[in-house]
Amino acid sequence: MKYKRIVIKIGTSLITKKDGDLNYKFISNLSEVCKKLIELNYEIVLISSGAVGAGMQLINKKLIDNINQKQTSIKQVLASLGQPYLMKHYQEIFDKLDIKTSQILLTRKEITEDKSTYLNIKNTIEKLIEFKIIPIINENDVVSTEELEGEKFGDNDTLSAFVSNIIDANLLIILSSIEGLFTTDPNLYPQSAKLISEIKNVGIRDIDSLGGPTTNNLGTGGMNTKLKAIELASVSGTDVIITSGKNPDNILKIINGEKIGTFFPAKLKIIERKKRWLLNNMSRSKSLTVDEGAKNAILQNNTSLLPPGIISVSGSFKAGEVVCILDKKKQLIACGITSYSNKEINKIKGKQSTDIINNLGYIHTEEIIHKNNLVNL
Repeated sequence: MKYKRIVIKIGTSLITKKDGDLNYKFISNLSEVCKKLIELNYEIVLISSGAVGAGMQLINKKLIDNINQKQTSIKQVLASLGQPYLMKHYQEIFDKLDIKTSQILLTRKEITEDKSTYLNIKNTIEKLIEFKIIPIINENDVVSTEELEGEKFGDNDTLSAFVSNIIDANLLIILSSIEGLFTTDPNLYPQSAKLISEIKNVGIRDIDSLGGPTTNNLGTGGMNTKLKAIELASVSGTDVIITSGKNPDNILKIINGEKIGTFFPAKLKIIERKKRWLLNNMSRSKSLTVDEGAKNAILQNNTSLLPPGIISVSGSFKAGEVVCILDKKKQLIACGITSYSNKEINKIKGKQSTDIINNLGYIHTEEIIHKNNLVNL
């Protein structure tokens, strides 16, 4: 199995019809594909647009001609109205195949500015995947605004790259209305446009010279936003494929090794990216000393760090920070993102995970550092 964890981004042009109503046939076909992927033990996360388009169908028709759809407050109203409608149909259609789905609404600020919130998002998605529940993620357009710098993703292509980074996805599939990236816009120049099968090194400087379609009237992304998202994902260690979503079976063809769409290979392996990031953000003054049992479990079995294996805590830190893991000789053996602060760990070190709630009165996770947030050194 080349890929294990796959993020699938679904554009507005696929999830909604030309009139803005939801494309129920597409959702149904997608559910069947997801069912097959789950049976093959793939881990799936969906990034879905369509809330604003769905909202347009639900609002009083007499108001449509009298509103500015690009006005921030109007878009937020439409998203607020359409998001529950969108999720209702996802849940109803997927439930027919006994697939459980969940909704996650995110803003850029939550991911980039708050370490503890970032960790909570990561842990939640990881746990949903563990329970074989498909997270369906969208930008929280109701609270995020373009006017506040750094708060809004602006498009779900960028959101899909961020999510791929957060959960260490092996593959990001961007389902589009066309077959992939072309040498020029195939909608404008159908005779001369040629499909590009693979691009090994796409950079920001290359984006303006590459062709592709612009956004439609309901979506917020175009080929340029996709290429910027691909740059982010590939640097983070995720392979990316842009392909047509008109036939969701293309997803199955991809995992079976068929070369369709445009392939963008990752620029480095996920473990290399993760290790580099953790090393750049760790501090030797913030550390956990562990016993031999925990040391062997981490180094030999790649397990999570649990409370019983912790001997002592050094330094002051909050949940979401990178801390060092030392053995009894104070040798650095690993580092990772802690789910608890130094004060919390001091209260539960050496104790069983089942005792966390008795000592703290609450529990974030059973692990002090989850194995997905830890690297050996």
